[in-house]
Amino acid sequence: MRRAFLAALVLAVAVPASAQAHRVAVTVPARGDVTLAQIRYAVPHGPRPALRLSLARPAPTDFVAVALPRHQPAHALVALIAVVNRDPRTVLVPDTAQIVLRTRPSRPLAPPVTSVATNVLRTTPAPLPRACTLGPLAIRDLRLALHAGATPPRGFGARATIVQALDGACGRPVAPAFRAAVAPPQLGQPKCPPPCRPIERAVNLVCPVAPPPALCPRPS
Repeated sequence: MRRAFLAALVLAVAVPASAQAHRVAVTVPARGDVTLAQIRYAVPHGPRPALRLSLARPAPTDFVAVALPRHQPAHALVALIAVVNRDPRTVLVPDTAQIVLRTRPSRPLAPPVTSVATNVLRTTPAPLPRACTLGPLAIRDLRLALHAGATPPRGFGARATIVQALDGACGRPVAPAFRAAVAPPQLGQPKCPPPCRPIERAVNLVCPVAPPPALCPRPS
């Protein structure tokens, strides 16, 4: 009996507990802007675990990019997230006001700490987000973990988007081409039928001139 109990105890110690998944919410920026977020796990001891990320719910109108710095801080596991809002509509859909991600480290860790900087192309956050302690990063310094939702800004991939978002959040210059690529597409004016042509009759026919953009003249 004692021998069986010791064997069960050894097995319980040898098999690690399954890692728990955590949910992280990131605020969607205003139209034509970017949110930069950092997920930071504390790793007090042992090797740094791997990290899997996925979207807990879809983000159809936003572009979401997640990457891990190749050089991680000491005793930590960090992931960077960029969310780009290029929705041409003027009203933000309520169910897309937040991007919710699911994170799962390969071994049990305490829940992560998340810091978020919203609309980083308009203003520099004060105080600067904790992600700025990573310093300037290049594309080669990041390992892509996830990209989802809409298409990335024209001419910029997922990692390049994170680099530009990090620069904006930390007060460093952002490429003008990136600002232009993040700007939402312009909605075209409604197509109206061509104005009528006067008909040579005894009665003069009045044609509409310069109708309002949203109103089209009804055909006679």
